[in-house]
Amino acid sequence: MKEPVYTITDWYDGPRRGVANFDGKPYYYECQWYAGIDAGFEAVPGDYLLTPLDAETYQLALEDWAIWERWEAAFAAGTTTQATHPTLPEDQARHDEIEQVLLTKLVTNLHFCQRATGRFHYIGGKSFVEWTTIL
Repeated sequence: MKEPVYTITDWYDGPRRGVANFDGKPYYYECQWYAGIDAGFEAVPGDYLLTPLDAETYQLALEDWAIWERWEAAFAAGTTTQATHPTLPEDQARHDEIEQVLLTKLVTNLHFCQRATGRFHYIGGKSFVEWTTIL
């Protein structure tokens, strides 16, 4: 089943970190191979560790993503430059506040995470992922 991808906060030859649904609930996903996480088993580029998110963290991640999307739209329109990345000046203070919280909340928790392979799809300008649990 295709699940919605809400954020892609790190990209290297594909999504490596962000927030997406897993079994209908928001999770932080992180590519174990890319992050260099030693979870006690061999990691490959398509394997992800999925950590459930609480409602507050999920909402903050969405808010920060919206801040980045405003920057991206302004950059595409030519109304801002790369020098302001990743936020517009008017969003900088809020982004900094959110970022401080998310640094401690958007992390892989090896005690509560699921391991899955992820196949990402892009349909109509939106991102989706199909997870297959790895036992």
